[in-house]
Amino acid sequence: MRRLLKLGAALTTLVMAAMIASSVGAGAQDSPSPDASPSQEEIRFTWASTGEPSSLNPMSGYLALDFYFWTPTYHLLVDFDTDFGVEPFDDPGAGLATDIQASDDLMEFTYTIRDDIVWSDGTPLTAEDVAFTLNLYKGNHAYLPQNYLTLIDGEVELVDENTVRWRTKEPTGLYSGEFPYMYDYILPKHVFQDIEKPKQFENVPQVSSGPFMITEYEVGEFVRMERNPEWTGPEPYVDEIVWRSFKNEDAMAEALRQGEIDFAYFTSPNIFNTISSDEGIDEMVGSIPSFSEIGMNTGSAYQEGDDYFTPHGDGHPALTDVNVRRAIRMAIDSEQLNESVMLGYGTPGTTIIPPVSVEGARYEPTGDELIAWDIEGANALLDENGYLDTDNDGVREMPAGSLDPGRPLEFRYYARTSEQTSVDAAEFVSEWLDQIGIATNVEVVSSGRLGDIINEGTYELFSWGWIPDPDPDSALSWFTCDQRPPDGKTYGNNDSYYCNPEYDALYTEQRNTLDPDARWEIVHEMQRIYYEDAAYAIMWYDPIFSAWRGDRWTGFNPQPPPNGDPLEGWGGPAEVWWTLRPVGVGGGTGRETTGIPATVWLAVVAVIVIVGLMLVVRSRRSREDEA
Repeated sequence: MRRLLKLGAALTTLVMAAMIASSVGAGAQDSPSPDASPSQEEIRFTWASTGEPSSLNPMSGYLALDFYFWTPTYHLLVDFDTDFGVEPFDDPGAGLATDIQASDDLMEFTYTIRDDIVWSDGTPLTAEDVAFTLNLYKGNHAYLPQNYLTLIDGEVELVDENTVRWRTKEPTGLYSGEFPYMYDYILPKHVFQDIEKPKQFENVPQVSSGPFMITEYEVGEFVRMERNPEWTGPEPYVDEIVWRSFKNEDAMAEALRQGEIDFAYFTSPNIFNTISSDEGIDEMVGSIPSFSEIGMNTGSAYQEGDDYFTPHGDGHPALTDVNVRRAIRMAIDSEQLNESVMLGYGTPGTTIIPPVSVEGARYEPTGDELIAWDIEGANALLDENGYLDTDNDGVREMPAGSLDPGRPLEFRYYARTSEQTSVDAAEFVSEWLDQIGIATNVEVVSSGRLGDIINEGTYELFSWGWIPDPDPDSALSWFTCDQRPPDGKTYGNNDSYYCNPEYDALYTEQRNTLDPDARWEIVHEMQRIYYEDAAYAIMWYDPIFSAWRGDRWTGFNPQPPPNGDPLEGWGGPAEVWWTLRPVGVGGGTGRETTGIPATVWLAVVAVIVIVGLMLVVRSRRSREDEA
């Protein structure tokens, strides 16, 4: 890509800068942002949220926020389209695979890799990067990516510079190219091969394969992404993306009103509602695969150890009893939480596969299977199982013959500072639990701190949420025994420490079942088991609240359409960043090879008329969580 070249004369520079600034629009140029800002003719888009990335390295990141930095900068092997299907291999936004061959027994898979991608430092991307990355994830227990590789038998084999191959332990259709399954961002081998501890690598500045690359990160402040000079796909209108971190949503809403930022994500419907009538601001309530839950420590300190798992932590033994967990589920009114906390924007929650998912995947409990809100029934269930308030202080105790007889049912309950709804829900949940004789001590901590607490097993209850893949396999995998945090220090997806051999066996079976209808039957049974075992109490299925300066920006491409996430799709480099542009600039799917905006051309022509100079124009360009 070629940048617009500055002209030498001081007068011309000043005139052109002023005219471009006025023609491109205040949203692209005037928003306050971190120091070392780009030159005046470049277009910057500044978006914001609360919280902090867990990591900019796909080896160790696990928060939804992290994907907003990976999807514009890395490729997947097979990418998602806007309807959760497989992106056609010849689409400009597709993944790296151009062809996938599966053996007749569905145990060997051969992937042909594109030969037209170059890393941002000029190094060609080849199949060697693919084989290296998958083996790196697999061999280093990469937090999220390794979940998609557990079926692979041994290592991924490099066949030639454009081909990789692997065999699986059992037949499966998940690698056949029929499903957008593998959420494994491909990394540059020439960078990561020299890193002694790849999970601790900060990955800034980044060597990327997508249209943008991460160039700067200040913890608690911002992440800066700039255009990849080697990108050959459709060219974006935006030259630089800046994400800004806010400590609270009130401050973020005010920054949006004042034009300091261009776009913001909110979790609090109350604050979101305050900006709906503000002049110049557009907003949207979207639907994505997402849920928020109360998680319970089902026994990190009391379960048997094995080669992978060592018991740790100090969670309350009462939560090893499914009857206590079911009583807690019965005491949490998801309908009331949705109305009072989410102001009706969400959907009351039940099972771990959200309504927005691959068609046929979701199980919805009805009739006698539904664990309905029932304070009286929850009290009766606890009474029947010996959890009585023998000293009449309002708090039940562990029954005789239990792991810790006489111990009060007093639980540590953690909510998160970065999500106000997590905090707001705690007041309701604590009151309901008090009505069934369970005392709670609510503490609000950062997401990073809560992650450490869960890994340590030093909690009873927590409030968090997930954004699952559209295919249910990944969400189901989170709750297998081998996904528990193994030793008190290492991350594991199974934050409830749920371990059920029957569930694990069904998980393996659904992976090996090739008939979709038969697979959905198994998937539904797994959801039913986890729901009845009540390791999670799903509070609601989340909407996504987004707002932006509609007087400055247009071309948003929500995924899934029509009302999904405006900035983050479900894969690698995607259309969401090809169409976003300042109001009055361009149109279509991105800049053409001579795609300088028409308004800037007018400014250029005016400069030529005034000072009679020549102008050199630039060439072309070419999106995650969620759009």
